[in-house]
Amino acid sequence: MATTGYFMITVEEEFYRNYYQNVLRDLKAVPEVDSIQRISGTYNLLVKVTAPMRVIFVANKILPNKWVKHFCILKVEPFKPHDYEGFTVDELVRLRGLMPKSPGSYEGLTVEERLRVKRLIHESRGSHGTAGISL
Repeated sequence: MATTGYFMITVEEEFYRNYYQNVLRDLKAVPEVDSIQRISGTYNLLVKVTAPMRVIFVANKILPNKWVKHFCILKVEPFKPHDYEGFTVDELVRLRGLMPKSPGSYEGLTVEERLRVKRLIHESRGSHGTAGISL
């Protein structure tokens, strides 16, 4: 499974003004680079990468370049919208107060809170929606 990440890069002033095409060429030479966008603010470039394992290995290919002044890695966290399908906004708000910090873990909840979570899920999804929840 591939890992997607974004690198925010500030290019050294000298290279940004005079050798910008060389910077782009260096980035395009890295096979894991999917896209390069110019951005405004503290950073000059937003680089999207897809790595077979970890984006830090791709970062290590870019960091040694003389034109890199600042470098920040943003890792894309997986979002599983199907985990929340079928819930109304009110139900999600009620569940938010009951759900544990880490998904799939009900540690720290009392038996009564676990039963309330199970009941809310059951009401929202039907009886098949509670599979996999161990109380």
